[in-house]
Amino acid sequence: MKPVTDREALIQRMTALFSEISVAGLDLRIRDLSYEAGTVTLDFEVSPTLANQLGFVQGGIVATMLDACIGMAGAIKSGGLLAMPLAEMKTTFVRPVQSGRLVGKGDTIRLGKNLAFIEASLFSEAGSLLARASGTASPVPFPDVTP
Repeated sequence: MKPVTDREALIQRMTALFSEISVAGLDLRIRDLSYEAGTVTLDFEVSPTLANQLGFVQGGIVATMLDACIGMAGAIKSGGLLAMPLAEMKTTFVRPVQSGRLVGKGDTIRLGKNLAFIEASLFSEAGSLLARASGTASPVPFPDVTP
């Protein structure tokens, strides 16, 4: 399999690869991506059922959204050939996260043979920064990719 570089074909591949991963109460849609830059913008819809007793989205759910941005950005930079299992992820919670519509952005800083460095940010619909993460991934081929 060769890297997918066409924008629409890459959106279709990413949607298919990530559609099997789901969290009840959390929906995502690809808004935009760039193979060349290794970036992705995701739209999230977060149910109030994922909030804690204070009405804020649980930190683990916030980390899950950032992880999705990181994994997808790295996979996009690889042309849809490589998954990005994380060796580590550092998360910073900037503001409490409300349920509803959120925007996530992933940015591949470097994709190497053995390691990838990827960053992600989560924003409110109004554009306020809510959380950030940086991750170190160990790229591996997706199951349908033969070496």
